[in-house]
Amino acid sequence: MANCTYSVPDLNASGDSLYGPRICDQAFIDWAWPTHGFNGSYWGDGWGFDDCCNNTKPLSRAFSGLWLLNYSADDYNNEDWNSDILHWGRRYVREQLHAINDLRAMCGDGSANATTFNAGCAHYRDTSHNACDDWQANCCDWIPCSWICGLITWICRAWVWITSSVCDLFVPGRVELYLPFFYTRDVVGRAATYVHESRHIGGKPHDANFPRGSAFGAGKSGADSSWDYQGAWMYDALYLWWFYAAGTRTTPALQQSAKQRGNMLIDNAFATHPGFTIT
Repeated sequence: MANCTYSVPDLNASGDSLYGPRICDQAFIDWAWPTHGFNGSYWGDGWGFDDCCNNTKPLSRAFSGLWLLNYSADDYNNEDWNSDILHWGRRYVREQLHAINDLRAMCGDGSANATTFNAGCAHYRDTSHNACDDWQANCCDWIPCSWICGLITWICRAWVWITSSVCDLFVPGRVELYLPFFYTRDVVGRAATYVHESRHIGGKPHDANFPRGSAFGAGKSGADSSWDYQGAWMYDALYLWWFYAAGTRTTPALQQSAKQRGNMLIDNAFATHPGFTIT
């Protein structure tokens, strides 16, 4: 951290004056740290490991994004996949970040908020576990057939654990959060960034170039081809949309910020414009 140069923006405008005191709770910290895969080797030396209630430090600001992500739905304990992303988004992020289990704070070069590296092992582990579960759910439930199904499911899960562990040894994945994440994005923007990077872990790389006139640089790689691709930009914008429409325990200013950034992504981050805006 000593090698990074940054300035702390207005704490009210970024939402850190509101969310900073909320994360200063030992029970929340003890839960959020391992659940989201924080790598302790990268959060000391000024990043806030020993001062996590200080909302000018990166760790507090990272926690604030997680607090907003986890508690902004009115009935936040409802994580049903059939609900909206304001409800299941926290579950998705939790599962993806825990799978990769290496969340780091870095200076970066100022060009990105965050980057996900080598997420293939986590994606393989996630999809393969789902395949094992689908097998068990669709297998017969009468004895002794159910015993055979249970044995095959156990073998399937054991194979996934062994092969994914070997994969992790040779292709370790990680998520790096950079200074713009902490000091350019407000709290809702940080929450949406977690959703964005988690979608990469879930197996969705960017698959297109930014369109003409894009604020991200026309013709550069890093866009999603379309909204229907259901990639990281779609998840990012969709979360912001739902936070604007139905987020609770927040402020109207942060909801308006979510709307503004969501529309910016819709207009600039897709090779084919989705054809709508957040109103």
